[in-house]
Formats: sequence, C-alpha cells, structure tokens
Amino acid sequence: MAVSESVILPCHTTTGPVFVIGHARSGTSLMCRLLLDHLGVNFGTESQFIARYHSRLPLYGDLTDERRLRVLLQDISRERFFFRTRRNFGFAFDIDRAVGSIAPRTYANAVRAIFDQFAATKGHVRWGDKTPEYCRQLPLLRELFPDAQFLHIVRDGRDVAQSIFQTGFGPKNAYEAALAWKQTIGLVQRFRQGLPTGTCLEIRYEDVLADPVRTLGSVASFLGIQNHGELMVSITPRLRCQVRSGNTSKWKERLTWREIECFEAFAGPELVELGYTPQFRPRTGRRSVMEGVFWRAQGLWRRVANRRYWMDNWYKLRLRLWDAALPLRAFTRAPMPASASDLSIRRNLDS
Repeated sequence: MAVSESVILPCHTTTGPVFVIGHARSGTSLMCRLLLDHLGVNFGTESQFIARYHSRLPLYGDLTDERRLRVLLQDISRERFFFRTRRNFGFAFDIDRAVGSIAPRTYANAVRAIFDQFAATKGHVRWGDKTPEYCRQLPLLRELFPDAQFLHIVRDGRDVAQSIFQTGFGPKNAYEAALAWKQTIGLVQRFRQGLPTGTCLEIRYEDVLADPVRTLGSVASFLGIQNHGELMVSITPRLRCQVRSGNTSKWKERLTWREIECFEAFAGPELVELGYTPQFRPRTGRRSVMEGVFWRAQGLWRRVANRRYWMDNWYKLRLRLWDAALPLRAFTRAPMPASASDLSIRRNLDS
C-alpha cells in the first residue's frame, strides 16, 4: 500500500553552497542524494574543476574582459561534469546567460553562476557539490565561498577500503587505503579547527543508516532550514524506505585477516578516535621498509591492470594537453564549441 505524504517544501534561510566532503566511498553520494531529494539542495555529479581552474587563472588574465571570461567558461564547459549533468539531469549550460549574471566578474562568481543556473533549472535556490579531491583544497573553497557550509561524512575506514577496492580508482590494497583514509581524516580535522560555529558538521555514515530521520534532521537544522521540524515529519516514511540500514561492517567478510591487520596497523589511532573498534591489538615496533615496498608494488600492479584506471587517466591527460595549449590560443577570437570527437570521447569515458 502506498504511503501518503503531504508535500512540504524546505524553507532555506541562506543560499550559500553546501560542500559534502569526505574520503571517496564514505557515503558522500548517499548524503547528496538525501539533500537533493528531501532538503532542496541541488546536486549533480562531481564537479572536479573548481580548484584546478583556480590555479590556472593567471593564464586567463583579467576576467572583467568579457572575451576572457567567455574563454574561461567555454573551457570549463568542456569538463565531463557538464556532459554527465546533461545526460543524467537534462541540464544544458548557457554561457550567454551565465555571463550576463556574473557581477562582479570574479572567478568565484563565475563558478556560482554555473551552479546557480543548474539549481534554477531544477527549481532549487541552493546548490551543493561533492568532489572527494577537494579535501585537499578546503581552505581554497572557504576563501572562494565564505558563506559555504561543509558536511563531513565519516565512515569506518575498513568499510571504505573494501568498497574502493571494487572501483576503477583509488587505493587497491589495505596499506594504500589506510594511508589515504588517514590523510583525508587529518586534512578535514585540521580544516575544522577554528572555523566559526555553523560552518562544518561531521556526520557518521553508520548513524545515517541507523537513524536517518534524526541524522538528516540535524543536518536540516545545521543548514538553517526554517521549517525543518515539520519537514522531517513529512518525509519520514519515504526516508526510512530509501536508506539501507544494513550496509555496514562488510569489511569483516570482504577483507582478509592480513588486510584488516595492515589497515589497523597504519590507521588504528584514527579508527579509535572516530569511535570504531579495532580487531587487532596495536602493532608495536618499527614497520619494515620491505613491507611498504611490497604493498606499494601490489597496489601499482592492481591499478595498471585495471582498464578503468587507464581510461580515467586518458581523460586527465587530454585535460592537461588542452591546458598546455591555453597560452597559444588567441583571446581575440570567439571560443570554439566542443567538437563532435570531443563529445564522442567523453561518452566513451563515461560509459
């Protein structure tokens, strides 16, 4: 029998961006889906371009020059974010509309124009982004968007490891996974120190699964949604059906005892600090140099033997070649649209 549900729209008291941060496979995608479906914050696929284009701004020159601003937006629009959002959400980026809305003409406002336009096409007043790589660029995001709020999603690192092993990216053994997860946790924790109240909220993935209503309610309150109480009452039935409560502790079956011991040896203190219980006693004594060499060699072999690893790196190589040619392009000419071959290559990469 279908569950009746009165429609209550979230009433946002601020329109600053929402960045969902955390290590890849930590439950960030689930949180974005819940924010999009229930709290009226617009999300697409990972942007992946904000920090990268910021580092190349000197090559574009003065963005108050409309021609240079258009070249910047044209280059950004070649990113696979735009192909994916068009394919998955029906969003077609309008550069002319974006240029007309950017005032003053700064890089931060150019990025806002992109996401504001996307959000408006879906009927939302607030936008967000989830790109795990941005955990290395959090001070930059804070500088570009002083009104941004951050949601840090934490998951048991051993579950993160077993999940990421099944993908075409990221670490491919327990040693690499432990170091990467530990580093990400450290970067976010250092970023959070000294932030004003209401800027960053840490959420455990396991809490989202165990009690999605209470957890998402705390997120709604953090985001300043004025009617979050009645909103949560209205979405409770659908929310409980949407979240899979048992998607935890899979590492106990999917990791070998050696992988578990290795992960805990290199990231045990971080597990304990975040409330997760190690299975093995802390390792004493110095770690062997040869142990690290073995794990690194194994990880390298597993990556190079993965077809999806090469396809992703081919895409990144094409971006670097395009960036290298930027100083040679004439800004006096109108930017050329992406060619049919470019679109074909992007389709193959995303299939």
